[in-house]
Amino acid sequence: MLKIKTALKLGPKTKDDEYDRRKREMKELGSAIHSYKAAMESAKLAMKRVVNSWLDVRKAFEGLADHVTIPDCTRDCTSAFVASIDRAEASLLPEYVTAIDSNVIPAISDLRSLYEECERLEKSRNKVMHEYDVYRNEVAKKESEYQRKSKDISTSKSYSSDVAKRDALETSFGEADQKFKDTHDYLMQNRVIACSAALCAFAQCSATFMEGVSSEFTALKSTSEQVLRTVRDGAQMG
Repeated sequence: MLKIKTALKLGPKTKDDEYDRRKREMKELGSAIHSYKAAMESAKLAMKRVVNSWLDVRKAFEGLADHVTIPDCTRDCTSAFVASIDRAEASLLPEYVTAIDSNVIPAISDLRSLYEECERLEKSRNKVMHEYDVYRNEVAKKESEYQRKSKDISTSKSYSSDVAKRDALETSFGEADQKFKDTHDYLMQNRVIACSAALCAFAQCSATFMEGVSSEFTALKSTSEQVLRTVRDGAQMG
């Protein structure tokens, strides 16, 4: 429900509590959309840092195993570890990054486009509202002035045209306001789907990366346990 709000030293302005709520929701969603891409870039960077740290670990193990006293089984296990890290760098990480860029970030593209359209409609609505307020206030002020002076308002040269302009703007404002609100409703509906789709896409690509890493390290764990038993048995026999 529209009503009049009078501000100190300002003319009355159109006040709409429902619009204010929608405006707050737009601001919150805009912030979330802006943060989303930054968060995905951060996720990619985090995985790159993890893999880079494994490259340092690989070098450390290669250094430890580089001695004539190191048995072949340990060297082979170290080589297997090196191969696992190489696969993570050459395959698992690029696939994860590609999935983020191709599936996760675009998952909210439609939502972003709809948000931008809603922003455009909001600006258009507010522009018409401002014009409407100006003419409505002008008409009200002129009516009050003529009434105070006990003058016939019909003698005003601009009154009729101002009233016509006010009424036309009132209609235009009503249409612009409704179009914004309808689009905002659709935006909020789309938000539900976009949020779910984005979460699903991120979970899928992250699970694929983690499963690939888990497969590499599970195999390495089994091999390294066998090697450890072998070298311990050899040390006891020696």
